Amino acid sequence: MNDPLQNTLRSLVSSGWQSNLAMRRIINDYAEYHAAIVIAGGLFTLILVLFSIVFWIKLKETSKTGKFKWTFEEKVYFSFGLLSSTVALLMAFIVAVNATNAVDPIHGFSLLIDSLTPSSSSAQLHHVYNDWIQSGSKTPPTLIKQHIHRRVVFHTTKAIICSTLTIVFMGLSLHLWSTLIRRRKASKTIWKLKEKTFLVTGMATVAFSLLMTIAVVANLQGAVAPITLTLLLG
Repeated sequence: MNDPLQNTLRSLVSSGWQSNLAMRRIINDYAEYHAAIVIAGGLFTLILVLFSIVFWIKLKETSKTGKFKWTFEEKVYFSFGLLSSTVALLMAFIVAVNATNAVDPIHGFSLLIDSLTPSSSSAQLHHVYNDWIQSGSKTPPTLIKQHIHRRVVFHTTKAIICSTLTIVFMGLSLHLWSTLIRRRKASKTIWKLKEKTFLVTGMATVAFSLLMTIAVVANLQGAVAPITLTLLLG
């Protein structure tokens, strides 16, 4: 049996949603939800492209003609150049996919409706959403406002924390890899325990930097477009 909210949304998506102020606000919020990842993801893509260019240039400057075995420094620049290029391409693809929903939100939103099956905890919220949409009012009811406020505060706080952690991990990673390259240049002997620790920690900071970047983008979506996320998650 279909949820009344789903039936209301399907009916308005098919025709007449432009004249319903509540529906227009939801659709606009859905577009902003995807626009947030386009803007933030686009910025991170640009940063990754710049990193990639720097690493490939450093690799070219470091490489020696006629040398068949790469130094540790060359391996680092190649690995980071390849990683940043790959992640930049993946991020660019995600940005392009979300851009279609930001420009034309109706198609994506119509596919979203089928996933709005209420649970026991979200049934009341779905009922309030349904009443709000049917009223056609631009201003949401108090219960929805409360959920939106809590979500904005939650995701804004997480976005700030994750942004800070991203900067910290990236700074720490730069320090570790720069130090490790200098130590390996000065010593051609077997790897010492400290150098091995730097290597493992350096790889961990890179992984955490990427994870925190994803978390920043995801939480920015929740902070910028809380109506869609509240509708989805309650």
